[in-house]
Amino acid sequence: MPPLQQCEFIPYLSITDAEKAVAFYTDVFGVAPHLLLSMPDGRVMHCEFRIGNSRFFISEELPEHGGTPSPTRLGTTSVAIHLYVDDCGLMVATMAKNGSTVLMEPTDMFWGDRFARVRDPFGHEWGITTQIREMSPDEIQVAANQMFAEMPE
Repeated sequence: MPPLQQCEFIPYLSITDAEKAVAFYTDVFGVAPHLLLSMPDGRVMHCEFRIGNSRFFISEELPEHGGTPSPTRLGTTSVAIHLYVDDCGLMVATMAKNGSTVLMEPTDMFWGDRFARVRDPFGHEWGITTQIREMSPDEIQVAANQMFAEMPE
């Protein structure tokens, strides 16, 4: 198969109580849903957020329709969403103020980013990042090697 010429990856988050999640993401990211479809019983069937040139979708987990289980149902998540923003610290504070759990405070990392980890109130984990400096892959590898060499055994 030839390599993809055009592709867009869009996270689709399965959520227990997606109606509350719509309000949370609206408050945290400062944007209203681009599209919000509800089922006859009021549960969120599909919601699309657009932020800049990025998008993500959410819906109620809907197990009766074969939907993906939410982190709340699973008790964990196996995926983290990596989000680049202008101010890592401000985004982490905003998410925490709105009920998220900070798993790792904003920290300057060897690969040139300021990085934090946050779990939102619906169990989804986010890597919040601001680029501090541009680094080549070779520079990142050198910095990683130095970090590993300095780690206690």
